[in-house]
Amino acid sequence: MNKKMKVFISLSVFLNVMLVGIILGGITGGFSKHHLGHGHKSEQMEQRLNNILAVIPEDKRTQFRQRLVELKALRRTDKDDMKHARKNILQVFGQEPFDREAYQQAVQRINQLHQSQMDKRMGLMADVAEYLSPQERRQLSKLIMKRGGGR
Repeated sequence: MNKKMKVFISLSVFLNVMLVGIILGGITGGFSKHHLGHGHKSEQMEQRLNNILAVIPEDKRTQFRQRLVELKALRRTDKDDMKHARKNILQVFGQEPFDREAYQQAVQRINQLHQSQMDKRMGLMADVAEYLSPQERRQLSKLIMKRGGGR
């Protein structure tokens, strides 16, 4: 082989390797982005909260923040309850002989906890909606319904 052909083949292989690397990096980049910084989700939630607070009238923001603090405290309690309910499901599921009724009751308990959490969130939003104008409610609903805080 002459020198030009060797350079051409080497350059072709190099470019192909680079192209494969770029493609694989693009595909797997979505998986690794979530591990780059700790607290990324909390920063996102803080930004989302700030956007929501911007919609709420000034005189009602402190009341809204107080309700959020209450919800966070309830969520901690609910989290413990949920943890115990999951352990209970695993325990019931692993028993011999399998007790279908006990398993259904354990699953129903988790469903009740989920429903309770949703009811609390919906209660907060209903309380907030009472003192917002229709335009502010539309803005708030757009912010709340966005998945991932603004993607």
